[in-house]
Amino acid sequence: MRAGGPRSISESFSRRIAISFIGLIGVLLSVSVNADAFSEFFEDTKTYRADFVQTVLDENMNVLEQSTGVFVLSRPGQFLWSYGQPVAQTIVADGKRLWIYDPGLDQAIVRWQDKGLGNTPAGLLANSEAPARSYLIEELGEQTGIRWVALFPKADDSPFSQIQLGFENGALRLVQMLDHMNQVTRVRFENVSVNEDVNANAFQIELPPEVDLIREDL
Repeated sequence: MRAGGPRSISESFSRRIAISFIGLIGVLLSVSVNADAFSEFFEDTKTYRADFVQTVLDENMNVLEQSTGVFVLSRPGQFLWSYGQPVAQTIVADGKRLWIYDPGLDQAIVRWQDKGLGNTPAGLLANSEAPARSYLIEELGEQTGIRWVALFPKADDSPFSQIQLGFENGALRLVQMLDHMNQVTRVRFENVSVNEDVNANAFQIELPPEVDLIREDL
């Protein structure tokens, strides 16, 4: 078992997940809203699976970090977000608990899903609050076949200033987020499948015996 506390894995989670993934998932797992470009998507989509490429850009659009992985969603309240390259990390929400596993550190954190997501946009995972209560929503129109919708967080302490969702033929294909340091996190989804059967085991996590499991508020 590798020595160490929750700080290192929490820092990794904050850098790579809180700004990008958590903002996205909070919206994806919510009830439908009035913006026409994506209301039908939320109403009709029960499961969603895709490979993704996530790129972080600085204010001059220089690439700071790029990673790839797999995203699996089952509404309501279950998801898998797994980074494969260059640094493995797995985040699983099983409907009750949130698991964050970093195999490189031999560490994992588990916390209650509602408390673990807290007041971030992903807090929408734990309830039925519509995104319109937490975001100002604006249609941006269509560009090169992608229909864009922008979401502006109402909360002053949000880690980002804007989320943009891009839809192609009714399916979510792109997500772009701007943080307060003017960095852009861009997620592109590929090999998308919607409303196909998802193995329930995708939302269960098996940890090797040598992993240091940190239980927070359980």
